Amino acid sequence: MRSPMVRGVVGAVVVAAASLVTSVVPASSWVAPIALRHSLPGRMVGLTFMVAGLGLMAWAWLTVGRRVMAGERLPLLRMTACWSAPLLLAPPLFSRDAWSYAAQGALVAEGYNPYDVGPGVLSGHIIEAVDPMWMQTPAPYGPLPLAYGGLVAHLTMDPYLLMLAHRLLAVLGIVLIAWAVPRLAPACRVDPAIATWLVVLNPMLITHGIGAAHNDVLMLGLACSAFALALTGHWGTAAVVAGAAAAVKLPGGLVVIAIAAVMSPLAGRVLRFASLAIAGAVSVLTLVTIGALTGVGSGWLGALDVPGLVRSPFSLANLIGMAASGVLGWLGEDTAAEQALQIVRLVGIVAALGLIAYLSLRSSIHYAARAVGVALLAVVVLGPSAHDWYFLWCLPFLAVARPGRRLTTIITAVSLIFTIAAPLNSSLRGATIPILTTTALVIAIALPLLNHLRTLQPARKVPVTAA
Repeated sequence: MRSPMVRGVVGAVVVAAASLVTSVVPASSWVAPIALRHSLPGRMVGLTFMVAGLGLMAWAWLTVGRRVMAGERLPLLRMTACWSAPLLLAPPLFSRDAWSYAAQGALVAEGYNPYDVGPGVLSGHIIEAVDPMWMQTPAPYGPLPLAYGGLVAHLTMDPYLLMLAHRLLAVLGIVLIAWAVPRLAPACRVDPAIATWLVVLNPMLITHGIGAAHNDVLMLGLACSAFALALTGHWGTAAVVAGAAAAVKLPGGLVVIAIAAVMSPLAGRVLRFASLAIAGAVSVLTLVTIGALTGVGSGWLGALDVPGLVRSPFSLANLIGMAASGVLGWLGEDTAAEQALQIVRLVGIVAALGLIAYLSLRSSIHYAARAVGVALLAVVVLGPSAHDWYFLWCLPFLAVARPGRRLTTIITAVSLIFTIAAPLNSSLRGATIPILTTTALVIAIALPLLNHLRTLQPARKVPVTAA
């Protein structure tokens, strides 16, 4: 256990084993009969081991970071593979979204339009683990994952196998991130080893990406690859890949900010606007073409408000809106209270769009990564919905934006917290004892690790090299 490689693997194995008890699975799944799943003491044992395993992974990651920043060269990609392997066959961690992906693919295979109907029109095992909140809602995802899910569903309707197929997309996303980040870092004067540690080996990316099988990771991998391709001079290809990223989830298309900066480095606003128009047009054309070729279409644009049904505390707009609504309701202004949240959310969206426009026209090639990272962070914080794994969107871009000690420490702290606290998810909704116990465990494990953040040294800057 002195070796961070071994410590991380042991942590991942413990997390995978605990997921057999804590994760929501279809009643028909091979996991469902496990006895510990069906009693409160058994679930508490599972949650205890889950938090402990995540703590081991976070501890190992922090140890590796200290050694990398001291100049030691470690096999970071091999560590990533070893830490990820135990999670490949495990049930989805922390979230039930992967079961929704499986059901939405089944909708496509059965000839339904997933942008008109929800998984509730289906019956059988395929919808057993879908969150009831999303049973009647249309899919807010792009055509790529839905078309892929439909193809796999033609081969099998087993929800567990369909979930594993979507996990393969997350694996592909991490592979793309692992390819792109070491190429982006030197161009932004950042040590590739530090950037790779901060992003690729990050336990938040591994557990929320591969473990939870979120398609956000594929979006992120395509967006990072688009930026890396732009740095090699392949702007057209980069814009096409950016369109593919948007065809997974729309925020991935914001990487065109970086592509435009590479197309017209140190140019004036007129040329920058022209570059944005060209890159944006190619990306939009790619997005529309993917929808047409897959037969899924672009109806998902009308379902982008579906995630907003969750009033997430990670969204600043939600927090302000809910506070304003509560105050107005207390004052007896019921009509205004009902409208307050929607108005504040609208203001947040407008503010995010304004910031994105500002970043698009002012970012240069050397600040392109930071511009994309800040733009994606604005979408998360000011948007109508945000989950803990949404913060992965800005992680690679901020990590290669010459972060320095303060930003590196912030990124590390957020990653540690969102890794260890991940079990406090919607599957614990209303379960008071598990929530309180898990919170106490998270605090007990996270605080000692956060206390060691001051030992991290500033990320070293390296000379610019060819991407």
